[in-house]
Amino acid sequence: MKYVPSQFPSRLEIELVSDCNLRCTYCPRHYVNNLKGYMDFELFRKIITEAGNNPETIIVLHRRGESMLHPDFNKMLHYAAGKFKEVQMATNATVLNEDKFEAIVNAITFLSFSLDAPGVYNQTRIPARYHLVERKILKFLEFNKGRVKTQVSMVRTEAASEEDVRLFKEIWHDRVDRVRIYEEHSKGGVFGALKTPRVDRKPCVMPIYELLVYEDGKVGRCNHDWNGNPMGDTLEQTISDIWDSAKYENLRKQHDMLTFTDPVCKNCDSWYPEAGNQGTGMVLEK
Repeated sequence: MKYVPSQFPSRLEIELVSDCNLRCTYCPRHYVNNLKGYMDFELFRKIITEAGNNPETIIVLHRRGESMLHPDFNKMLHYAAGKFKEVQMATNATVLNEDKFEAIVNAITFLSFSLDAPGVYNQTRIPARYHLVERKILKFLEFNKGRVKTQVSMVRTEAASEEDVRLFKEIWHDRVDRVRIYEEHSKGGVFGALKTPRVDRKPCVMPIYELLVYEDGKVGRCNHDWNGNPMGDTLEQTISDIWDSAKYENLRKQHDMLTFTDPVCKNCDSWYPEAGNQGTGMVLEK
């Protein structure tokens, strides 16, 4: 792989909300304090306006929290609608309702529902209830009529049996476009670490492919950077300036040489050897 960054991030994650209404037993949130923030709409507008000059950039509207909790959720989706080829989002669907359906269909191209198998869901995604969330998702799917590509995902924990995984795939395979099983990660607070460490480390494409903006405007390395030292600040800098900064150049050199001093990347097993393919877990396409 020729390790050269794109001129502008190919994928831009924008964390609308760091707050969450669930306490999932395996979530890395347990190791981070004060995740209660909501992105200011004017900061969102600034980011989308700059990114809009690059309509091929994939926009992702979530990260450490539940995006649908934002009081300006529909307004944010309306502002982003039509500006990009692809807009993605993941949600726990607990606050999904009909008031959001139209805004989602008009702005989002790929929507992922974070679930677990019925047999473990009520014990892992506290205090949600599976039957209530399933009902919300099915109602959206009926409204959607295939316009937005949909996915359901679950985390494969020690509590989830082979039968749980089989049942999860069976329930959802014909209802959505994609079913994904994630490997549990970040146990013990080592973000991105897997139970079985991966060998044959390769450069991760994230530093040349993706940029993550937290709700407060600070910039993280990727979706496994939960509280690392920021790479920049979009309240004071443009995305382009951060992407072209010496700090990013240094991080890319570490990946290119596979010699790490950055603590976030050094201890991570969840690196991506190529865009869109981490090489862990399981994906089942419809």
